[in-house]
Amino acid sequence: MQLIRSLLIFLATVCSLLSQAQTHVLDRDTTDQQRLQNLAVLEDTTGQWTLEDVRSPELASRFQAWNAERGDINLGFSRSALWVRIPLQRTSDAPANWVLELPFFQLTTVDFFAPNQLPVRTGNALDISTRPFLHSFYAFPVQISTDSAAFYLRVTSDHSLTVPLNLWQEQPFRHHIQNKFILQALYFGGLIALLIYNLFLWLSLKDLRFLLYSLFVGHFGLAMLAGNGLGQLFLWPGQTAFDGIAQSVFLSLVGCFSMLFADRFLRARQHLPWASRGLMLFCSFYLLIAIALLSTLWHGQFKEWLLMGLFVIVLPTGGLVAVAGTMIVLRGEKGARFFLLAWLVLWSGASIAALRAFDLLPTNTFTSYSLQISSAIEMLLLALALADIVHIERKDREAAQQQAIEANQRLLESARLAEERLERAVQERTEQLKLALSSETQLLSQYMRFGALISHEFRNPMGIINSQISLMRKEHELGQLNLEKRLQTVDGATRRLLSLFETWLRGDRLQQAMQEMKPQHLPLAAWLRELIDDQTSYHANHRLELKINRALGDLWADENLLEVAVLNLIDNACKYSNAGTKVVVETLQKPGWVGICVSDEGQGIDTVHHEAVFEDYFRVASESTITGLGLGLAFVRRIVQMHHGKLELQSAVGQGSRFCLWLPSKTSDNRIL
Repeated sequence: MQLIRSLLIFLATVCSLLSQAQTHVLDRDTTDQQRLQNLAVLEDTTGQWTLEDVRSPELASRFQAWNAERGDINLGFSRSALWVRIPLQRTSDAPANWVLELPFFQLTTVDFFAPNQLPVRTGNALDISTRPFLHSFYAFPVQISTDSAAFYLRVTSDHSLTVPLNLWQEQPFRHHIQNKFILQALYFGGLIALLIYNLFLWLSLKDLRFLLYSLFVGHFGLAMLAGNGLGQLFLWPGQTAFDGIAQSVFLSLVGCFSMLFADRFLRARQHLPWASRGLMLFCSFYLLIAIALLSTLWHGQFKEWLLMGLFVIVLPTGGLVAVAGTMIVLRGEKGARFFLLAWLVLWSGASIAALRAFDLLPTNTFTSYSLQISSAIEMLLLALALADIVHIERKDREAAQQQAIEANQRLLESARLAEERLERAVQERTEQLKLALSSETQLLSQYMRFGALISHEFRNPMGIINSQISLMRKEHELGQLNLEKRLQTVDGATRRLLSLFETWLRGDRLQQAMQEMKPQHLPLAAWLRELIDDQTSYHANHRLELKINRALGDLWADENLLEVAVLNLIDNACKYSNAGTKVVVETLQKPGWVGICVSDEGQGIDTVHHEAVFEDYFRVASESTITGLGLGLAFVRRIVQMHHGKLELQSAVGQGSRFCLWLPSKTSDNRIL
């Protein structure tokens, strides 16, 4: 067993020597080395190993060469202590004094071990005075000999365990520090300019978006100061505990204000309520993480979990804002274009930083500074987005003002036109009143003539009846009563009197019927036959003929009113045609309509009177020898109008007349309901 153990120790020693033999040799022309070769790493999960332990043959053999193609050394979130072995050697003409830089701030402890020198112990858990150089990151002076020598680093971190290493000559290192400070000054100077500008805009416009953007920019700047190690140098020197969580606290607040800004800028509450609720939920998460991280100043529990949660939440929050912004842009909101582009840039940088922190992406200059690079582009684009939306809103206001001016002009023009229309309406109304007064005067005159006519017409039949009664009495006294003759004479006078009464009263009944119209299904053919049969004996001097279209069905109409209309047409046809002539009643049909036509062989009506014959009390002058009141055709027209129908007249002097009532058929969409 002792032999085997000795053999293993020998093999480990050989491996260690072979590993150290792969030394990075520096020559005179090498001023800086951005990525060291032949690095080896050893993870101490216990955190208890010392330099002597890792130099021992047993642990020295467990060092693993770091593949440079993976980028800088990165183990992601780990509670382990990481040992890094750095073999260095120079040529005889190369300088001996160099600087080893570790440009990553979020390291809790950094212990540097150089051959034959005291260890240097520093880190962000210790005061800045422990650093050999007054530098925002960590830099160690090294003396490299012409013989191969191994330098060691022991590193722990509450954040991502990342160990990027650069080797510089002293003078190029100082130039590098100056250039880096100039770049950082430009970056933070731009942030301060954006911050001040947008604060002034908020103060002048009272627009909450500019305040939220200013808070977003301010906290992002503080986060970058903390992440670059400048916060402890300039803002909170000596606050090592806070310095360890400062970047994460400020980034949490950045997430909180970014959610509020996105909700306000996109007007998500109006356009996408579900997205607005999601943004407010993530805002609450970010705020809780910030408060919880601050509480670790008094107790350090769950600190690592909080930091991991901060990186994890970046992906869903960024995705939500990207989706909401895309949907709003697709809806035509032009002001969201720059915002969406800015957010995609920032989200890409934050996603790269999160994936690098979990060792899912290689660690290099780009991935290490992706958040800062993307933030510079994003803030410029957001400034353009705010300027763009202010420009769009100003154009909208100007357009609205122009529309208001045009609307006022249209209103004034409308008022002027309305005034003119009112004047014309007053004039027209005045003319109508004059016409109405004239019509009423004429109507009064017609009523007076009508009263005289009624008086005259009633006197004749009544005189006839009275005289016949007197004759009947005398003949009865003489015993020579001619009853048949006297009764016929009385019957004719009575019929004439009843006709006059019926004509007189129809006007009032028709007005009442307009309020009480009761349409129903009428079997038109049977109804007309019965009506004509009843009229045959009354108009014995004329031949009444009925022609029925057999294809007709029922008709939807008021029976009483339709009877008045048809009887008026039949009465007129018999009245204005010679005895013995024919009066034809026929039914017609065309799409959507049913017609009832009455034709006679009378004297006819001149075409100039075709419209006037339907007016109240109008009578053709040539017809004045025939008794009548001039109301029958007026009744017919009103009844047809009440049924939503049409009235046609075909007539010429000496050629008879043809009146047609066209009523909507039962199946027509125009039927009376």
